[in-house]
Parts: sequence; structure tokens; C-alpha cells
Amino acid sequence: MLKAILIDDEANARSGLLKKIQVFCTGIEVVAECNNGLEGIEAIRMHQPDLVFLDIEMPHMNGFTMLENIANKNFEVIFTTAYNQYAINAIRFGAFDYLVKPVDSVDLQKLMERLLGKKENFYLQERMEILFEQLKDKEINEKQKIAIATQQGLEIESLDNIMYLEATSNYTNIYFGNSPKPLLASKTLKEFEDLLQNNGFFRIHNASLVNIHYIKKYIKGDGGQIQLLNGTILDVARRRKEELMELIAKIAPKI
Repeated sequence: MLKAILIDDEANARSGLLKKIQVFCTGIEVVAECNNGLEGIEAIRMHQPDLVFLDIEMPHMNGFTMLENIANKNFEVIFTTAYNQYAINAIRFGAFDYLVKPVDSVDLQKLMERLLGKKENFYLQERMEILFEQLKDKEINEKQKIAIATQQGLEIESLDNIMYLEATSNYTNIYFGNSPKPLLASKTLKEFEDLLQNNGFFRIHNASLVNIHYIKKYIKGDGGQIQLLNGTILDVARRRKEELMELIAKIAPKI
């Protein structure tokens, strides 16, 4: 049985989530409910939970600030939020889970089944650091990290070390600049595209997402091809060609 704490300034949201947990999540015991970040910090200190359901948008102290004020973060976090793409992207970079309010009971069940099947919190401290880094204002070329879910657990990687990603059914092979062996990630290429498209990555084809800084050469053709720094040749879809050329011109203007 996992001990859980609910932290949300909206009483209706807390009570609704509590009822759904009681009905659909038999492996979870809610030991405390809190309506603000300060109460949440104290409840976490007292109860030492396994799991915290944490609202992001709270007055005075939001969920992210609350986490930064906790020294020993040895619990899994599930963020609850109204739709906020910036916050959600930061959460996904750290491979944390989130539920969009009002929480759907099916989404809750699936998430709890996955969490109850986990044996340990992989790289929890590192993932927290990734989350906080993503929430800061920073330049695209600054070293950023991402937590990548695999069938074995999680891998922490630097974005600037990812050369390209390739779709393989509902999984994705990730190729790195410093290793010939790809990493098989447990997410689709579309999920990675949504997450990385504003971080220097471009979908050149249905099957390929490329870090544009690894492009060495463009080879003319209907859609054409690109050659990466390690010599890999990848096809470019005709409909993606014009936008790709614009991106290449930005990072390497013609002389």
C-alpha cells in the first residue's frame, strides 16, 4: 500500500480526486489533504509519503516552488493541472507523470497501475533537477538534459548529445553523437516531436526527427536527403523540405 498526499487549493478538486482514488486505486492510501504549499511541506515532513498529487497553479506558492523548498525529495510526484503547455513540457522533460483537471478516472487508473508496478524511483533527484532547469529562462544552446523512459527504467541524457530519433512502431530509437548504439525509448516519435520541436529538433520525415546542429550536408532531390556529421544519410519528405532549408539557413547562412 502506497501512502499518498493530495495538495490542491481547490477543495472540489481534492474531494473529487480523493473519491476516484478510493474507488479505482485500491493500492493507494491518502494520509493527508492540503490546500496550499506550506501545508504540503509540513504534511510531507510528517507522513513521509510514497506519492504526492500536486497541483501546479496555487496562489502564494505554486507546486514547483513548493518542491524546491523540500530538502529530501524521496517521493514520486504526480502533477495535477489545468492545461498549461509550458508547465507540461517541463514535467515531461523530467519524465514525471501528470493528470489534467478535471482528472479522468481511466487516466488515473492507468497511471496508478504503472506506478504500482514500478520497483523504485529511477533517478528521482536528477529528474527533479531537469524539471527545475526547464522552468528557468534559458537559451536553446545551453546544455539541457532529458529523462528518457525505456523498458528497463530511465536514462538521463543531454539534448545536445542526441543526433537523431527514428520511429519504430510505438517506440523510438534514439541515436547519439558519442555512441553507435541506439537507445530504444518507450515513447512514439510524435511524443518526442511535441517535446523537442522548440529545442533544435526538426521532423524531416514521418520516420525521422533530427537535431539540426548535426546536419552536415543537404543533398538535392524531390524532397532530398541530409547527411549527418557521422555520415548517416536520411530522406527528407517533400513537404518538409522548404521549412528545413529555412532552419538550416538560420544556423548556417549561405555565403
